[in-house]
Amino acid sequence: MSLKSPITYLRVHVLGAGAVGLLFGAHLRQSGHSITLVLRSQASVDRFSRSGSCIGVVNDWVRTQPSRKLLFPGESSSSGLAPWLANGVDAETPEPNCSAAEVAKDSRESGKIGQLILATKAQDTLQAYRSVKDRLSSQSTVVLLQNGMGTYEAIQREFYTSPQQRQKELLVSEVPSFIIGTNSHGCLRNPVKGEEFVTHYTAIGSCSFAVRPSLLNPPPVLPQSTLDMLTALGGLSLNTSITSWSDLHLQLMLKLAANATINPVTALTDCRNGYLAPPPPDESAQCVDQGYYESMRNYLSSACVEIAAIYARAQPHLHEKLSAHVIEEYVTDIARMTAKNRSSMLQDVAAQRQTEVEWINGYLVRLGKQHGVPTPVNTLLYTLVKLKEAANYHTCE
Repeated sequence: MSLKSPITYLRVHVLGAGAVGLLFGAHLRQSGHSITLVLRSQASVDRFSRSGSCIGVVNDWVRTQPSRKLLFPGESSSSGLAPWLANGVDAETPEPNCSAAEVAKDSRESGKIGQLILATKAQDTLQAYRSVKDRLSSQSTVVLLQNGMGTYEAIQREFYTSPQQRQKELLVSEVPSFIIGTNSHGCLRNPVKGEEFVTHYTAIGSCSFAVRPSLLNPPPVLPQSTLDMLTALGGLSLNTSITSWSDLHLQLMLKLAANATINPVTALTDCRNGYLAPPPPDESAQCVDQGYYESMRNYLSSACVEIAAIYARAQPHLHEKLSAHVIEEYVTDIARMTAKNRSSMLQDVAAQRQTEVEWINGYLVRLGKQHGVPTPVNTLLYTLVKLKEAANYHTCE
């Protein structure tokens, strides 16, 4: 007799059909779950339908695996890899079309969302959430899978807190449960003709998820949709772990430090991540200028000391785990492990899109101000990236 619990297959909506949203949507579909992409317009839905109602994933990471050369010795390094397809994926707009009979039956319940993955850019969070808010309830679960910090708090302020301090009963009936995720898998999307719904999986990383403690007092019981979603995420073949909020929060703080230190410099200098972690001149096979090496080490040290000072005031119980030395070591390791990668902020600047700097360096500047910690390094980086955005905007005009 099997002691295994039966698998619960879910209907998961994915809002944010970028590289990350498509990667997780495809892997959830491969695991047997029903996936609905929530796209901006009916035109996008029609294009998805014409493309075969499937998500393509190109496993570009295999090119770097030594074992592949042993298995396929005659393969050219420039040969293209065919995507694997997650078929049978649905798509709809934020306000799906309902028949008159469905509306008459119960307009409040039609189109409800049980599980939602929100994988938009951080700066698009509030607009995206607003588009589906009325389809969520206290029985829903929202997974936030984004860069930066502060999107959860922004959602709570914008949609679930009012100046009149509404009654707790009303809040409990409206607020869904939230799962926060952090992802280090490398992926990118090239929305050229025929690849709008294809994600390129460029580097294997890991991802962790945890339930965000509710701000309500007392906290409500977790709905079944949250437990089911955690099980679904934990079963993905993406090196996934389900952890506690305290452990995930530490991971998020370290990742924020890496993003705040690496991303803006790469975006401003048009360089890959490895630019921030050059090897010492006497250890490098290539000629590394001593002045460049010392300048970069000084920058990293100053940035990490500032971030550690902010964290020490904001999270004093994590002071030892978020010291300047720990942060600098973590940031340097990330820069070296992803040396050939182009940061998401660099990609946004190159494409003349708005960046996530408001939720990365901007978040640290606001946190420092809140706790009385000066933030000259992050303020400068934030200002320079915003000026770069403005220059791109005027260029487009």
